[in-house]
Amino acid sequence: MAAAIQLTAHLPSRLQSRVWQGDQLAYASERTVSSGHAALDALLPGAGWPAGSLTELLVEQGGIGEMRLVAPALRALTAQAGRHVLLVAPPWQPYACALKAWGIALDRVIWVRASEHEAPWAAEQALKQDGIGAVMLWQPKARADTLRRLQVAAQDSQALAFLMRPPAARNQSSPAPLRMVCTPVPPPEADASLNRRAWMQLAAVSVDIFKRRGPPPAQPLVITLPLQASLLPQPGEASALPWPGANHHAVDRRHLAVVAAGGRQTDPAARAAATAVTVVTAAAGQAG
Repeated sequence: MAAAIQLTAHLPSRLQSRVWQGDQLAYASERTVSSGHAALDALLPGAGWPAGSLTELLVEQGGIGEMRLVAPALRALTAQAGRHVLLVAPPWQPYACALKAWGIALDRVIWVRASEHEAPWAAEQALKQDGIGAVMLWQPKARADTLRRLQVAAQDSQALAFLMRPPAARNQSSPAPLRMVCTPVPPPEADASLNRRAWMQLAAVSVDIFKRRGPPPAQPLVITLPLQASLLPQPGEASALPWPGANHHAVDRRHLAVVAAGGRQTDPAARAAATAVTVVTAAAGQAG
C-alpha cells in the first residue's frame, strides 16, 4: 500500500487527478454541475452533480423537496445552457408556476407520461439524445438489470441522470456511484411567533449520502429549502382555498386549479405558465 502511494506521488499531475484512494473524496474528472448548495457541493466528488453517471435520490414519496434540491442545477441547464430537462413518470403533475419561479426555462422542460414498464426505456432513450441536460426518472421498483442499463446509458451521456427510488432501496446493491436518502425536515413547531408564511420558509431536507467515491460523510447534511413567497397565496387572496401543504413544490393541484381558473387575483403570467410544460406520452414498443 505504501509503495502504491509513493508511486502515485510521482505520477504527472494530469494522471494524479485520475487516481482515487478509498479514504479520500474522489476528484471527478468528468463534467459536473453545481448543485447550487455550497455545503452539498463540498460533499460531492467534483463539487457538483456528476454528468455521465447515475445519481440515486431515495425519497419516501414524491414531493418531499427533491425538486427544490435539484432546481438550481435545472435552472443552470435550461435557462443558462439552453439544454432540455426530462421528467419521466413523476408521481405528480408538474406545477409549471413553481418551475418558473425557480428560474427554470419552461420551454426546455418535457414531462414524459409513461407506465412503470415504459419509463426506464424512455429515460435510456433520452440519455442518448443530444441537447439533454438532465433526465429525472421516478421508478418505485427498479430491477437490477434496469439499474445497469440506466448506468450504462448515463455513462455514454453528458447529461445528469437522477433516479428516484424509495428509501428501502438503500439495502439493495446498485451500480450508481452516488446515492443518498432525502428526508423532509419540517419547520419548528415550537416557535409560536412564526406566521404561516415565515414557517414555510424554514422547510428543509436532510441529505444522507451513504455512497460516493470516498468515505461517507460523518452525518447527514440538512439543507434549508424555503418555499418561494411567489408560490403562496397572498394574504386575502383565494381565502376560501386551503393553504398549499408542506409538500408543495411542483405539483400542488389545488393551487394549480386557482391558476387554471383564471381568477381576478391570479397573476396573468402565472396563468400562462400553468400550460407551458411540454407533455409527451412514451410508447416503448419493443424496448429489448
